[in-house]
Amino acid sequence: MLWKAIDITLAMSGLRLDSGRMLFAWIPLVGLSTGLLYYVDQNDYHIPYIIGTWIFYYLGISLILGTNIKRAMVKKFGETKALGLYDMICGIMFFNIGTGISAAALHNIGAFELSLNLKWGLFAVLSVFGFGIKFWATWVVGINTYYFRDLFLDRAQGEFTAAGPYKFLPNPMYGVGNFHAYAGAVVTCSTFGLWYALACHAGIYGFYFFVEKPFIKRIYLGAD
Repeated sequence: MLWKAIDITLAMSGLRLDSGRMLFAWIPLVGLSTGLLYYVDQNDYHIPYIIGTWIFYYLGISLILGTNIKRAMVKKFGETKALGLYDMICGIMFFNIGTGISAAALHNIGAFELSLNLKWGLFAVLSVFGFGIKFWATWVVGINTYYFRDLFLDRAQGEFTAAGPYKFLPNPMYGVGNFHAYAGAVVTCSTFGLWYALACHAGIYGFYFFVEKPFIKRIYLGAD
């Protein structure tokens, strides 16, 4: 169970330990993303970087999974190689949206005031509920579903579940599961960081309603 918890935590951050040889490309790309974040922060390029990370993830994942790009990848590389390449791209997207949220929280800091106790109290609540619910949901549905493999392959990966947080939350991954995106901005008192977290929340719901939900109805619920 401990190994599964570590595996899920790393995968949610963008690093899949089961990616085999793709790790040789994945790890340097993650390092490059970290270095880029440091450069952005040192040179105050927060806004263009933040906009870029939002577009890269939300528009990028929508184009890959909502158009014929995924089919073209499978046709060109074969299913196994295409899936490995997609997982790597998706992981980098996950990691970069996290760095984008961090960069947003470091911009326009001190824009409002909170007491020390309230600031760290809100940070704890948002982090525990946000990451905790998302982690729990990922534990239930699995890493492959977290990486939208079913959408990429255009077929079911397991069964549609109502277990864990899905029993009492309609969409735990995208609802409460994104609360921790606001935590950093609360600590730095960044209004811009809060707005960016809200934009990320809107972005993932846009992806859900326009790309993922129609797929779920068609594949898992048998709707036309």
